[in-house]
Amino acid sequence: MTTINRAFYNPSGGDDQSAQAHSTRIAEIVLDGATSRNALDLTALIALQEHLDSLVPLIETGEVRVLILRGEGTVFCSGRDISEVSVDADDAYEFLNNGFWPVFDTIRSLSIPVISVVQGAALGLGYGLATAADVIYSAENAKFGSPFAAIGAILDSGAHAVFLDRLGYHRTMDLIFTGDFITGVEAATIGLVSRAVPADQLLHFAREKATQIAFGPVETFKAEKRFTGSLSDERLRLGQVWDTEALLQERARASDDYREGFTAFQQRRKPSFD
Repeated sequence: MTTINRAFYNPSGGDDQSAQAHSTRIAEIVLDGATSRNALDLTALIALQEHLDSLVPLIETGEVRVLILRGEGTVFCSGRDISEVSVDADDAYEFLNNGFWPVFDTIRSLSIPVISVVQGAALGLGYGLATAADVIYSAENAKFGSPFAAIGAILDSGAHAVFLDRLGYHRTMDLIFTGDFITGVEAATIGLVSRAVPADQLLHFAREKATQIAFGPVETFKAEKRFTGSLSDERLRLGQVWDTEALLQERARASDDYREGFTAFQQRRKPSFD
């Protein structure tokens, strides 16, 4: 099970756990679930949403000027926690549109810069969560791609739009069909992430950049984020992509492939799609 923690970082004087401290400028929301590889179920998503909502008044007063989103351990987020999902009872459309989409939308709608810090894997919902941020700093050895072929499911969390925009049709379909991963270095080269740095330097690097941003022109950054975000969303029709993905995922849930994929994952064996 993944728990969601929140902390505040005072770049001028060390860690500060008080949200009311005048010098607090950076907030961190942390996925903490080593045994699940920071996978997200509905409970974790609700907790994540609550933490995001609690930041809004602090953003409005200027106490929080940058948000870092990161995961503990060796993985940022391995995606949805399907370890105990009942394929028959599950509603993939409901989970994606009413469970995950509000979290994604809230992150995107925050007026301050948001940085996701990706180590290890960022797959499925994990990559979707990372892309909700304005900036993605990745470890050089991080993994990105579409693991859904292994469970007979549909690439989701807005990744169709992002992959097509950054990779083009043929590279996108290659990743979908094969389930192969690309590294953080490759992802930075082709624009899936902002920058890739050595894994042991990643968090320090991200915090340094967050500090630089936190002492920058906050009102200018807000205006830039609103304008650039509106251009990006209009060009990608992101809301339409999300809804279509969720519908396709729910249809896939009724298939034999989806059932076999989930069952094999839960039984820790290789799926057979024959």
